[in-house]
Amino acid sequence: AERYPTQNVCSAVLDLHSALAQEAPRTTKFTEFARGSASYEDYIAELRGQLDKQGGGWVTVAPRDTAQQGNDSESAAVTSISRRNAEIWAEKAGCVGYEIGGAQYQAGLIRGFDPAMIMQLGLPFNMPAHSLQRSQYVNGLAELPTSIRQPLFDATAEVVAGFYRPGLGVDGKLVPWHPYNFHAGNYVDESTGYSPQDETTAELLKAKCVPMPNWVFSPKFPLEALKKWTGRQIDIFAAHGVTLHQIRIKNPGQGVDWTSDAIWTHVKTMASVFKERGMAPPVVYIHNHDFNGLGGHVGADLLRKAQAEGFNTLVIDSAYRKNGTHNDNTILTSALKLTGEQQEALVEYNYNQQAIEQVLCRFDSRNSQMTPWDSDWAGGTEGSDIRIAKEYSLDVRKINHAKEVANEVFPLERAVTPFSEYKLRLGIAIMIEPGIEPKTADAVRKWVNGGGKLKVGGDVLVGLKRWETLVPKTPEVDKLLANMPDELNAAMGQSAKLIGTQDLPIDLTAAQRHTALGYQQKGLDFATSQAKGTDLSPLLLAPHVLHAKPRSLKPGTTFELLMDPSDPTSRAQIEFQGFGVAPNKDITMSFLHEGQTMQMTMPDPDAAVAATADSGPRKAEPGNPHQLPTVVPGELLTYSVQIGDVLKEGEPLCVLESMKMEMKISVPAELDGLEVKSLPCKGRTKEKQGDILAPGDLLIEVKEASK
Repeated sequence: AERYPTQNVCSAVLDLHSALAQEAPRTTKFTEFARGSASYEDYIAELRGQLDKQGGGWVTVAPRDTAQQGNDSESAAVTSISRRNAEIWAEKAGCVGYEIGGAQYQAGLIRGFDPAMIMQLGLPFNMPAHSLQRSQYVNGLAELPTSIRQPLFDATAEVVAGFYRPGLGVDGKLVPWHPYNFHAGNYVDESTGYSPQDETTAELLKAKCVPMPNWVFSPKFPLEALKKWTGRQIDIFAAHGVTLHQIRIKNPGQGVDWTSDAIWTHVKTMASVFKERGMAPPVVYIHNHDFNGLGGHVGADLLRKAQAEGFNTLVIDSAYRKNGTHNDNTILTSALKLTGEQQEALVEYNYNQQAIEQVLCRFDSRNSQMTPWDSDWAGGTEGSDIRIAKEYSLDVRKINHAKEVANEVFPLERAVTPFSEYKLRLGIAIMIEPGIEPKTADAVRKWVNGGGKLKVGGDVLVGLKRWETLVPKTPEVDKLLANMPDELNAAMGQSAKLIGTQDLPIDLTAAQRHTALGYQQKGLDFATSQAKGTDLSPLLLAPHVLHAKPRSLKPGTTFELLMDPSDPTSRAQIEFQGFGVAPNKDITMSFLHEGQTMQMTMPDPDAAVAATADSGPRKAEPGNPHQLPTVVPGELLTYSVQIGDVLKEGEPLCVLESMKMEMKISVPAELDGLEVKSLPCKGRTKEKQGDILAPGDLLIEVKEASK
């Protein structure tokens, strides 16, 4: 059963929204930098002074990362109120950053929200928004070349500058946009100098943004490589006339190797390069997930180690107490020199943020047993991992085992973009392949070396082909690619389908260009359809309405609506007056706005469900050799065969979109030589979505071939 928030939870969020609206955030040097009246160096000077006084600092990852791991990335509708809570209370408690981005934008787009608006609603005025970015993949799983990335970053800079400096824009000044540029950060081809992160860092700097270079932590990566990487980042910034001050270490999970001694060794390695260059010590940001309750303690011990050696520019990510996914900020800040006023503000921030995120309980996975205490996986994927496992009808308890088996055979490690998604998809492919038994690394090796394929998307195959990581490649990687030449070649040719500036209507705004280029076809479709009224973004300010149980809203409930898709400050105050029933049995809803009552009607969704209960894809008959059931769930994009075709094992059968990737399904051995009788599902068109298939749905019907 669905676990909707209670009326008390929704009312608490509404009350908090009103209370926060009465408070005024304090002004900082970042405020002046964002507004254009102070320089980036002015902001950095004040930041260094604050960190020196506190003995370090913290960044809040709530709700972006807490909700990504704990609520299937459903943070879009609470980022505005959470940002306000951070601006007012977290800032008073020594917090120096607010994390946004990544899956928050992706999930929002899938739900019908504008990623550009989500981004703007998450931009604080007195501390930077640190936005997660996947190097050359930026916001998704499609690799974007420089020809697309540069105009995308230019559009992003224009949106952010326009938000902070209305009417002024970029105007040749640095833009207060600080994306974490990560996942591919460690890789460099020594022979050519190619590095995905280095390229995108340079492009962001060219757009006048100030990215934060990111080293992905792993004990398998040599410290000498870290020294070279740090030097390259300093040089890239210098080439664009900017001094590198801020740098980051990301641990995708936690793991037994995540210790204060190991982290401090990495920090000192980075700092040594700055010292050799005659530069001030870097502000080093640290990120990890917490699977065993020790994350906050490790962070506090790390701060004390740094302070003992006179290094006060360490900033560690955390979230409110007992958040269940990340470092406990009360434990972490026990190592800082916070005043009594700051400690009181921390308590207020934590109570507020916990109340805000309770409205997301419908998507709660914080009590999941899926991730072991010593896991070094990206904990941020846990919520989506559970959802995807259910889509595949897999026991969620087997997902971690699937990842471990996949990692043993295909050791992509932590620096490949986007490694966690690849491992999940390889793991699921292993679990759903009946030819692999038992589900062990040895059985997978036997299957692959015997010519077996895996049902994975083309993006995974491209990642395996490039092997942009610092660990050796196993023989099974090349063997799997050799087993899937058609799928690999098709995936390598996907770049021809990418949306570029030449594909954009000339009247798109900067925000719409950002969405179209950053999210490709789905983004372009969204941007061009906004005028049709299909945009759900107006509800991003009303989480107590959006996440409440349908038809449970009480008369008298008030909320705000966004009124202009290009202006996050244009808002309307609305009061809900109640439900009713029209003569034709449609549902009526009455709203009060500026003294005028408006009534809306819509068909009764329960009646619609009853009327269409028998529609949609039908199930394949178990054991029927002439009916092929769906194994990989997802949206059908297109069939690769026609009625009357005689099928041949291994040739393309259809293309699905599953787990954000295009997946090409080949003709299985049991259908070899049979003739296509019917294609019962509808593929995607420009106007309509394709059929959404679940495991067991009928994918294709065949018959004996005509002579």
